[in-house]
Amino acid sequence: MVRKQDIKILTELLDLKDVKVISHRIHDGIGMILQTKSKKAYSTCPRCGTKSHRLHQNHRYIVKDLPFGEKPVFLEINRRQFKCDECKKPFSEKLDFVSQKRTYTKRLADKIIQDVIENDIHSVADKGIVTTEEIERMLKDASEELSDFKPDFIKRLGIDEIALVKGKGNYCAVLIDLDTSKLITLLSGRTQEVVKKTLIEWGTEVLEQIEEVSIDLWVGYKNVVTELMPNAQVVADRFHVMTQINQELDRQRKQEKRNLEELVKKAQSSSEKAEHEKVLAGLKNSKYVRVT
Repeated sequence: MVRKQDIKILTELLDLKDVKVISHRIHDGIGMILQTKSKKAYSTCPRCGTKSHRLHQNHRYIVKDLPFGEKPVFLEINRRQFKCDECKKPFSEKLDFVSQKRTYTKRLADKIIQDVIENDIHSVADKGIVTTEEIERMLKDASEELSDFKPDFIKRLGIDEIALVKGKGNYCAVLIDLDTSKLITLLSGRTQEVVKKTLIEWGTEVLEQIEEVSIDLWVGYKNVVTELMPNAQVVADRFHVMTQINQELDRQRKQEKRNLEELVKKAQSSSEKAEHEKVLAGLKNSKYVRVT
């Protein structure tokens, strides 16, 4: 029997507005499944704005949510269908935490996109929370939602790029508000022209407010910043600087290893030659062996 106290705690931990947990179960090798229910007994018609209490039918399905620690979490939700008293037509209720025809919550999508920005699609998909196809859909949705967004004020801007598929040369640029660590927009490509076009659309008033821009070490991004943001200081992205430092250290380490191996080979060759000459000398001094 499920205790009310457990349900209350799970609802608080879930922390979704107007949603409560009504039961839970754990499946080995899968994770925790929370059955949820809307706290509201009505929904609003998207056509005429009339509130309806007339439940037409239930539509239950399971979506992925943020994990609890290392345990995957799935929500069994009910996107109810109501009958509008005004329009006389059925409609599905809008759920703020999950988009229609999506298999994951909006907050999980936000977290995955942030992980992809810091890594790449392949490595994030390898964690097993979401598939590569789901990540691609998340990125496409984010790109469409943010395509027309123009910030009113930003002081510290980050220009970076993410690998859609690692090792395939398929990249796109992302613009990030460094003060809030929020994604501003996700572009269709990473070329200088694509980034420049988007920044110009922000307007000179916004661009002149920017005081700092963090970029990787590609000169194309630096040229864009110099041209469009006269008051901004260009800062090399720490991740890319450390990457280059580590690459140089690896190069030096490999070179030192090759030098050491060459010295060992020479030493071995000299030792083998000396041993060979010693053996020959011994054979020459032997009265039983004729050496030519």
